Amino acid sequence: MREIIDFFKEAIRRNHLSHSYLIAGTESSDLAKDIAKMVLCRQEHTGCGSCSSCLKIMSDNHPDYMLIEPDGASIKNAQVEDFQDFIYIRPFESDYKIVVFNQSHLMTDRAQNRILKVLEEPPEYALFLFLTHQPEGMLDTVQSRCQMIKAREAERPVDDEKRDQSIAMLHAIMKQDSGTMLSMGSYLKQIKGEITDFLSILSSVLRDVMIFRETGNYQLISVSNLSILNYKDLLFKASQSISRKLNVELIELIEETDYRIKSNMNFDLTVDKLLLKCIEREA
Repeated sequence: MREIIDFFKEAIRRNHLSHSYLIAGTESSDLAKDIAKMVLCRQEHTGCGSCSSCLKIMSDNHPDYMLIEPDGASIKNAQVEDFQDFIYIRPFESDYKIVVFNQSHLMTDRAQNRILKVLEEPPEYALFLFLTHQPEGMLDTVQSRCQMIKAREAERPVDDEKRDQSIAMLHAIMKQDSGTMLSMGSYLKQIKGEITDFLSILSSVLRDVMIFRETGNYQLISVSNLSILNYKDLLFKASQSISRKLNVELIELIEETDYRIKSNMNFDLTVDKLLLKCIEREA
């Protein structure tokens, strides 16, 4: 989660902290504490770990820091009431009051609507952190009032065969090769139990294409993908032959396919829909 810490470090340095952040992809209360330590730290916001503020956060004893986690299966209305009582009292020791909602998707709609009223007109000293692996469980009205930060997953060893096949599929899209695209169907159905891994690899490659197109910087692309033969050349060619609009549509299509498979929708129909849409987008 180093990139998230660096993001907040820079926001603090520039005095550009927003009131509300939705951090998707993690439910680490330790990460929340590390952010809070920087914001409330008495040693030039370094999160030193040794000043009185940092020590109080580490011992869950800071009067300007509140962590809310599910009580059983959900975050209850009573917990939201405690939050409202807490946030409208000015900070005791700091310039900020920080409230962390961990596993925030487990809030009921009623609880989220109560929080929404605070998000619409937050106190000037308020900082809200929503941590969740399932941001889709948050109301759109709550999400729209938060700055979204996506936690980057740790790099995992990549299956060479799946990676080779994902590159073959990308080449088929670039060359408008309908024959190769359709032949991918039998392969994807062979790896039915592992297709989400294939989709993850293909998505990461397409995101690298997007990043390279926008920045021209190879240092920002996935480290694990750099081992692919002639990968930099592939990124350059793909960024030239695949439009930005198509790039975005393909990533969204893969995410939709992944969701449908994980939701146990008809597998064969889902794969066929993926391939047909890729072919349609070739024109």
